[in-house]
Parts: sequence; C-alpha cells; structure tokens
Amino acid sequence: MKKIIPILVPMLTAASISTLTHAQSGSGAVLEEVVITAQRKSESLQDAAIAVDAAGQMELNRVGITDAKGLSKIAPALTVVSGGGANNVFFVRGVGNFAVNAFTDSALAFNIDNVFLGRPTSTSASFLDVDRIEVLKGPQGTLYGRNATAGAINVIPVKPVLGETSGDLSLRVGNYDTIEASAAINLPLGDKWATRLAMTKVEDNGYNDDGTAATDDMAFRGQVFGELSDRVDLRLAFDYSTVKGTGNAPTYDGNYGFQFGSPSTNPNNIDGYNFNPAPDNVSDAYTGALTSEAEAYYASLPTTPAFTSPYPQRDPSIDNKNWGITAELNIDLGFGDLTVIPAYREAEQDTVFINPGFQAAIVQDDQEQTSLEVRFATSTGPIDWILGAYYFDEEVEGLASYNQQSVQSTTTINASTSESTALFARGTFNVTDEFRLVGAVRWTDDKKTFDGVANSFLNLCTSYAPAFPGGPAIPNCAGGPAIPAGATVEETLAQIDPADLPFGAPGIGTGPVPYGSAGNLLMINPTPSDSSQTSEEITYRIAAEYDITPDSLLYISYETGYRSGGFSLANGHEQYDPEFLDAFTLGSKNRFLDNRLQLNAEVFYWEYEDQQASHLGIDTSGNNAFFTENIGSSTIQGIELDMIFMATESTRLRGNLQYLKNEIDEYSYIQPTPDPAVKAITGCSTDYQGISGAGNALWEVDCAGKEGRNSPEWSASLGIDQKFEIAGLQATFSLDARYRDERWIGFEYTPKQRADSVTTYDATLGLESGDGKWSAMAYARNFTNEDVPSLTQVLGNMSNLVSTVYEPPRTYGVRFNYYF
Repeated sequence: MKKIIPILVPMLTAASISTLTHAQSGSGAVLEEVVITAQRKSESLQDAAIAVDAAGQMELNRVGITDAKGLSKIAPALTVVSGGGANNVFFVRGVGNFAVNAFTDSALAFNIDNVFLGRPTSTSASFLDVDRIEVLKGPQGTLYGRNATAGAINVIPVKPVLGETSGDLSLRVGNYDTIEASAAINLPLGDKWATRLAMTKVEDNGYNDDGTAATDDMAFRGQVFGELSDRVDLRLAFDYSTVKGTGNAPTYDGNYGFQFGSPSTNPNNIDGYNFNPAPDNVSDAYTGALTSEAEAYYASLPTTPAFTSPYPQRDPSIDNKNWGITAELNIDLGFGDLTVIPAYREAEQDTVFINPGFQAAIVQDDQEQTSLEVRFATSTGPIDWILGAYYFDEEVEGLASYNQQSVQSTTTINASTSESTALFARGTFNVTDEFRLVGAVRWTDDKKTFDGVANSFLNLCTSYAPAFPGGPAIPNCAGGPAIPAGATVEETLAQIDPADLPFGAPGIGTGPVPYGSAGNLLMINPTPSDSSQTSEEITYRIAAEYDITPDSLLYISYETGYRSGGFSLANGHEQYDPEFLDAFTLGSKNRFLDNRLQLNAEVFYWEYEDQQASHLGIDTSGNNAFFTENIGSSTIQGIELDMIFMATESTRLRGNLQYLKNEIDEYSYIQPTPDPAVKAITGCSTDYQGISGAGNALWEVDCAGKEGRNSPEWSASLGIDQKFEIAGLQATFSLDARYRDERWIGFEYTPKQRADSVTTYDATLGLESGDGKWSAMAYARNFTNEDVPSLTQVLGNMSNLVSTVYEPPRTYGVRFNYYF
C-alpha cells in the first residue's frame, strides 16, 4: 500500500477538488448509459444490482482489447493467464486454476453470443465485431450454466439492424510487425430481414527475442435477422475462426539445485535447495526459450531420473479451428416472452508448446458441443419472473503427450463426455416502486464419463558416480539418451535409434529394458481409466434492492455456485469432487451532480470450499502425472470502489480501487519425491510422512495461511480522457495508469513465484472527422516498458527448472477506421 499512496492520493484529491469546483457549474456534460443483459434482460449497468463490469466497442478499441488476454483492463478483479499453447486461464479475485486440459473445466463461464464455451482453447480467438463485453464477478449459480464459481464473461457481438446499409473498415499497424484488418457490413434483405457480415485478420511476429508469442488469427461471423411477425423474430449466426502462431514460450530464470554443503546466499533459496540463476542473456524478460543462449543453457541441465542431457526442444506452434452455429428465437406470447437459443459448436486443437520447459507438449483433440437454453419471462402481479431450462452435451477425443525428457505421459482420450441438465427460476418481488426482493434457484445435474489411457514412458539411470571428489555417489548416465517427444507410443518408439534398444523396445506394462549404453532403463507404464461421475446440486441467490433515489441503488445479496468434478489419468487421483463458492455482496451504485459523477462501491465476502488445483506430481504408482485434486479452502474478502466523473464536457476522470484479502484456510496435499533426502520443491511448510508402496518418499505440503494466487492486496487504476479540437477535427487524449500489488503467480509458492508490485501506463490519441466518416488513433501501451510476469512454473524433471511467461512489453501503433 505504501507504493500506491503516492499515485492515488494526488489524483484522487484532484478528482475530489474538481468535483467540488464543478458542482455548481451547470455543465451540460453527462455520463453515457451502458446497457447490459447480464441478468437475461436489457437494463442500464447502473440499474443492475450485481457485481459486473462492462465495456462497449469504443472503450474496447481504446484500451486495446482484441482477445481474452486483455480483459483485466476493463475488470480489475479479473486475471487472465496465458497457459500452454492457446489455453487461457481465468482468475477472479484468486478463484481459478492454473491449468486446464480436455477433461478439466474452467472456474469461469465464458459465453460468446449467449453460448457457453466448454473448452478454454475456444476463448483465444480474436474478438470480432463486438458490441460489448460483460464481466460478472463471483459465483453465478442461477441464471448461468456451468462452472461459474469465479464468475462469467459475456462477449456480445453487434447484431443486424433492419432497414440499414452501414459498415466499417479498420486497419491497425504496430510494432512487432503487427497488422490487424477488419471489416463489417450491415445489409437489408427486404423490409423484414437484414444480414451482418464481419471478418478480421490479426498477425504479429511475437514480442519474445526468439520470435515466440507470435499471433496469426482469423475470424468470420455471419448473421441473419428477421421479423417473422409482429411478435416473433429470429436470428441465425455462424462463426468460424482459426488460431495460429507460436504461443507465449517461457523465459528461463534458473533452477533449484541440491545444497551440497552450506546454502548459498541467494534470496530465492528454499528449504533443501539453492536457487541457481541462469545467465542474464537467458533470464532477461522476453528472451524466450529458443535463442541460442537459452538452448545452450537448457542443454546444460541434466534431466532426472534419467540423469542424461536433454534433447533439443520442439518449436512451439498452434493450429486451432473453431466454428459454431447459433439461433435465437424470441416470441411475444402476450402473457410473457419466450427465448430459445440452440447452438452447436466444434473445436479442433493441434498445438505444440514447451511451457514450463517441456521438450514438447503435444495436444491434438476434437471437441463437439450441443446446447439448448430456453427462457420465459413474465410478470404476475408485483412479481417479475424468469423461468428456464438448460441442456449441454460435450464430447472430446484426441491425444495429449507431455514430454519432460526423462518421462513422457502419452495420453489417448477415447471419449471424455459431459452432459449437464438444469432448471432455473428467478422471481423479483416489487414490494414498492423502490424496494425489491429477489429469489433465484437452479437445479443442475452433471453427468461425466471418461475413457482413456495414459502410457507413461520412464527413463531410469542405474549408474552412479561421486557428485564431487570425495562426495556422495549420485546417479550419472551422462551420454545416455533422453525420451524423444511423440504424440503416441508408436511415434515415440519410432524415433529411437534401434542401437539404443539392444533387446528391443519395451512393451506397455511389461517392465524395463536396457536403453542406450550409459546405464539407463526404459519402461512404459499404463494408467487406464474408464470412469463416470454424477453430481446433482442446487444453487441459489437471495437479494434485496432499494432505490434510495432514482439515481442511487443499494443492494445486498447472497449467492452460491459450484464447479463440477472430473477425472485425472493418475493412480490414486482418478477422480476429484466439485468445488463450491458462497458469496455475500453489499453494493451501491450512484449518479450525482446531474448525472456527471458516478460512484459505485462493492463489499464482498466469499467462502471458497473444496478448491480444485491442477499440478504436476507423482501418482501412487510412482508415475509422473498431471492431475487435479481437491486440496483447500479460502476466505476471500475486500472492497472495490469505482468512479467516473465528467468534470466538464471535454474532461472525464476514471478511477478504480480494490482491496483484496484472500487467505488460504486449508491447503494441503501429498508430494512424493524419489528419496527421503530429497525434499519437495515448495515455499510452503512440509512434513515427512514416510515411504509409499511405490518406494517414494511422501511429504505433506501445507500452504495454510498463505495469500491466494493472483490476489494482489491492492490494485488500482486511474485515467483521464481529454477532448479538444485540432484543425477542425475532434481529438481525444487518454492516459491510464494501472497498479497491481505483489502477488503469487505459481503453484509452489517459491520466492521466484512472488511477482513484484508494478504500475503500467497506457496512452491513446484519437482523431475523428466532423462528419463521423473516419477516425484514427495512435496508441502506446505499457509505454514505460515494465516487465510484468504472468506465470512462473517449476519443472521437476528438468533439474527443477524455473521459467516465466510475461505480459506484453511496450506496444505501440496506429488504427484507422472508416464508417459508411
């Protein structure tokens, strides 16, 4: 907080002085109304008695949001982390998970055009022809479908307009060879029908030194809207997108090595380990993993338990496709309004990524989902009703292979299915014109099945040599082979030199065979799974809303939410249970000074139970695996303040301040290691538990009392928009500052996973013609070029390699728009 005070106090004081100065000015300036549909009805953002942030098309362009990764700029409570490949991982006030795959679910419901997206890779395509984006904070257990413990994001496209021929063309160019071109056109099809077509293409060469973090996206959407009668309208939409490029590869910070003798003086050391920093030309931010210096550093690290040198890493790549068909039918029945939204979507993923230091992680899967939502809105006397039903059916099949040099989990997903059925109801009792009571309930039935197998390659060293002259003997198979990366068992074995398998290749589950000439053994251990899981939950919301004045709303609510459980391909961790979040909210939304000053406040208290966490580890059979387990609970509380002030017709001030206390109450799990002398890699407390049946040492890791991940205690943003004229053109200059306090950005709570506090600055200068036919904008984002780490991970099988991915550095460019 000490660092934020010098930034906040002068600016907030200036805003307060401006408020008093202009209170009696009689200025004609007023704030714009933002209309949202977050509560399944059209209403002003200020009239919505929920915790929600929203931004329209102009604001999205100004702050530079072209995909999901930038959404935290409009919703400070939201953190978006770029996981491996095209995965986006969402946290809201620390509620979320660092990793997702084909059979785990996000904690946040991501909806495009009112359709829930089951796979996180489907959220990475460029936002195309967007009318607005809404970010709901906290559990959405009544009006929203699946897995909304953290909240929901609604991406709402521009809809066709009857009787209008209009459109726009846009071109953006920037550093890192960025080019973005988009176009949209609205055309009438007679008196009762209209169509809207939109397309965009985005390319850049990546901001890491090795050329990674590159983008090559394309998206198309076509819509047809018609009025079938005075009471019936229908909208059909088709969208198709491709996501290509490289993904954001990591930068290598160093590694954790055994403390032979006395610990070093490095402040990033942990119990039992020294942190050995990588050279500056490897560890500098935005270096990436594929520079010649980074590749040489990586090659110098022995891989365990093979104790050989690693093979070179594969080049990362993304080649994903997403498409879907949606319909929206609205019928005025006279006694109420019926809305029917059927949808079908497919997603194909073909990705290679190397986070957090893999030789290669290969994911090739296909997802199909079908959904249907039916809502009926009506009023009976003083009660307004929303009644509905929801159905979701998803199937995923494919391959996933995670190669860590000494081990490789080679997964075949025959079928991963999710079927969710829900009924929901919401009633708003208008006690008076100013006072309302709200009650809502949702019954959800989730059925999941999983049929697959993980064939785990394991490369063991059986040769020993002194660690140093006179020192203890440790495994040493220098010169031996690692495991080549392959999508399948057959592809992996085909890459091995037959000379390294003198007695032939290992069979699946048949035991080890000699591998190479340095004393290695190679084996393949199968972990099959054919499981099913059913969970049935009732979630609810109760609330009271009071209009103190026509421009001041006070509300209080209590809402519950849950995220369904699932499966892991790991012995001893085959299934995990649902997680739950209960949220209490007290909020106030206000307009003062003749609609020129907006002050909103939210006090929140969340109880987060049976928290799901996904991480790499060793299963009960001694196999390296990636699995999800229920390991904790947290108490999350705080306050968020939001301000917008039209000081004059040409000056707008904006500010947001959030205090967040996310404290872990219970958070413990068992971490196996090869030997009792080898401690778990963690910054949490550990307690030795003994030896497992597989011969591993067992450590209980307990992180109770720690701050939740991605939960800065203080965060703030301040901005100003100043309009003026230049040569007859309307100009707007905007300056934004965003502060984030220290925060944890990794699973293990090591010192390297504690990100420093940071303040970033964005600026834009926009010009608009007097007739509104064209506009231009120059922008600079993060113009002080701060290094902002996003995710720091530790990879045990690569000498405890520590790697970090970063948010974008300084970017700048210009955007041109033409409207017709």
